[in-house]
This record gives sequence, C-alpha cells and structure tokens, in this order.
Amino acid sequence: AGSEHSIIDGRHPVVEYFRSGFVPNSLEMDAITASCAILTGPNMAGKSTYIKQAALIQLLAQIGSFVPASQARLRLIDRIFTRMGSGDNISRGESTFYIEMLETARILRQRSSRSLVIMDEVGRGTSTFDGLAIAWAVVEELTQTDRPLLLFATHYHELTALGGREGVFNLTMDILEESGKITFLHRVKAGAADRSYGIHVARLAGLPAHVTQRAEEKLLELEARG
Repeated sequence: AGSEHSIIDGRHPVVEYFRSGFVPNSLEMDAITASCAILTGPNMAGKSTYIKQAALIQLLAQIGSFVPASQARLRLIDRIFTRMGSGDNISRGESTFYIEMLETARILRQRSSRSLVIMDEVGRGTSTFDGLAIAWAVVEELTQTDRPLLLFATHYHELTALGGREGVFNLTMDILEESGKITFLHRVKAGAADRSYGIHVARLAGLPAHVTQRAEEKLLELEARG
C-alpha cells in the first residue's frame, strides 16, 4: 500500500485560476510496476501542465495543504527534482543545452527511490539523434536502480518503445483529428503518440501558408528517407 501513488481529477491551481474550462486529469503510479510515465503528444496539448501539476499537488500535500484534486493518495517523498524550460548563462559561457545537461546530471546523481522527478523535453538542445540517445539513456538510468517516480514528457515518440521495460508505461495527450485539423482535448490517456504535430502548431502561430506547406512537403521527404 505504501507504494501506491494516486491522483484523481488533479488540476493545476495557477493555470486553472487564469483559464476557464480547465480539464482535470488523473495519475496512477507505483514504485514497482509503474514508476516511470513516458508522456508524448503535441505542443500546446498540455504535457508540461500535467507533469507540473503532479509536482505541485505533491508539494501542497506534504506541507499539509488541501490539494487541487478530487482525491489523492501520495507517497511521502524526499525531494522533487525538475528539468523544465530553457535558459542560458552567457556571462559564464553556459549554453541552454549545457545548463539542461547540468540539471539532468544533478538529478541522476542525487535522486533516490523516494524522489519525484519531472522532466520536460530532455535532449532538445542538440541534434535529433544526439538528443534522442541522451533522453533514452537517461530514462534507462532512472528505471534501473534507485528508481524515483518519474514523469518524462517528450517529443521523441521513439522513447515509447521503452514501454515494455519494467516500471515504464506510456501516456499521451488526447486529440481530435478531423479533415487534417486537430483539436487539443487536454486529456491524458494511456498510449503513445506516433507524431508531434509541430507543423500544425506552427500554422496556429501564424507562419505563412506557403512556409507550412513547404514544411509538410519536406517532412514527407524526410520520413520517406528515414
């Protein structure tokens, strides 16, 4: 019973305050059989919000606060580790990717089996194959010994192949796709995304139609070559 980690209809209190119609989501983890969730899905679908709310709910619970959830049964953890966002330190000669790796290294050295780790887009600051290889190795390390509870959000849908590894399971952000257009439902469900929908997000952001059309053509070329 001590290894059970359950959040029913969890919410992000800050995002919910500023945005109406917030969609709650649940999370079920276990230190033995489900310690690592690989979360895939498009940009803007809610991956970062989902893993951040899990950390916030844990923090609020451990300081004795009410939590934004219908129900929560949480493990007592020693530390919350995060690898989120991007930034550099030009004055010290530290690039965005270098800082990302510093933070990742700290997590790998300092986490314990009683920690909660949330990681968002590890490996994005370098080449695709380099980044994927690093992300893969990091997940392997965090699911071998001293396994923390790990929420790992990524665009590398290749990582979903780790779903057969002990303790690793796949979650994805649900979307509705009709006539080539997608609607973000902001719901988390079991399973894996097979692509990232980045061009769709670029179109939403206002990139010129001829640019996104060319990107789609190039994507088809690259996928065929790969």
